[in-house]
Amino acid sequence: MTQLLDTSKVEDVTIQAVTFIDDIVGLGEKRLSIDEKHFDEIKLGEDRIVMKINRSSLKEYTEERNKTLLEYENYPEFDHLNTMVTMLEYDFFSIDKVKLFYINDDQLSGEAVIDTSDDELVEMTSEIKDQQLILTIQVI
Repeated sequence: MTQLLDTSKVEDVTIQAVTFIDDIVGLGEKRLSIDEKHFDEIKLGEDRIVMKINRSSLKEYTEERNKTLLEYENYPEFDHLNTMVTMLEYDFFSIDKVKLFYINDDQLSGEAVIDTSDDELVEMTSEIKDQQLILTIQVI
């Protein structure tokens, strides 16, 4: 698969997955990747991103993943998954990076990393409305 280098036309790409990254001092990065099928909508703009996650779909994913992790007694990963999901809902502004994986109509793929660690440059909000978790990243 060829890497798409020109990201100037965000309307021409389809987001396939989003990874939320929390960099914890002394522990390294914690990540949560969510496939596009769990989103009701992802709107990209020049200085704003709005992501609407279907909470029922996310809950099903989390429950299924937790079941597998507990089956293999992977307690650290179990804790990590649940902590990251909770952060999205209640502590979204603490996420340090958001990585968007995308593809265009010509099957060219790529990823865009948004540094959200500086709250003087980026405003982040999370809101629960109509069974959706609405995450907004706004450049100030």
